[in-house]
Amino acid sequence: MDYSYRLLAVDDEPDILRTNRRYLEARGYRVDSAVCAQDALELLKKHSYDCILLDVLLPDMNGFALCEAVRALTFAPILFLSCMDDEEDKIKGLMAGGDDYITKPYSLKELAARVYAQVRRSAMKGFAIDHQNQILRIDNRIIPLAQKEFDLFLFLLGNPGRVLSAAELYREVWRTGKADAANTVAVHMLRLRHKLEDAEPVIGQIETIRGEGYRFMPKEKARTML
Repeated sequence: MDYSYRLLAVDDEPDILRTNRRYLEARGYRVDSAVCAQDALELLKKHSYDCILLDVLLPDMNGFALCEAVRALTFAPILFLSCMDDEEDKIKGLMAGGDDYITKPYSLKELAARVYAQVRRSAMKGFAIDHQNQILRIDNRIIPLAQKEFDLFLFLLGNPGRVLSAAELYREVWRTGKADAANTVAVHMLRLRHKLEDAEPVIGQIETIRGEGYRFMPKEKARTML
């Protein structure tokens, strides 16, 4: 199944835009990009987006001011990606209408998971990720995860509908290669699926694809690629 969530990425650093775009497009997203606020506003007048990735330091307008302008055009979730890591800056971003705030540098794996969490938030009511404490909150339930279980879940969440081999999962989550990677992944996947069993009606299901690997399928039907 293809996923056609459309994103707008706004950043004045072309290398960052290019890297983020390629990574997200490889995971099924459609990504438009802009290097300044004016270009971003023009795109917003022409297209509808499921999530907006917004830098703070832009050449023609402060990102916080742009966020307020964006809010006059759309209620799509806004995810700040900024090198400004002071608590006050994060508060400004949220008060301006942002939904989440990531400080640079960040991992592409985390970026994909955060984007996915935002675009699915309205459909997956009652679901939240506590990154600091490695906890999933499903309605009134709390599901604590071990470090690798949490990392594994984030990678699956950031790659909806993709069949992921044990080798790729081990390489991306454990950040190394290993001869018995398949066994290690299988053990952690078994534990993760057991912990998420009661949450499947809300978040979806992890499937085993015989001879190929694993695939995370969200509960709700996604829009198919146009």
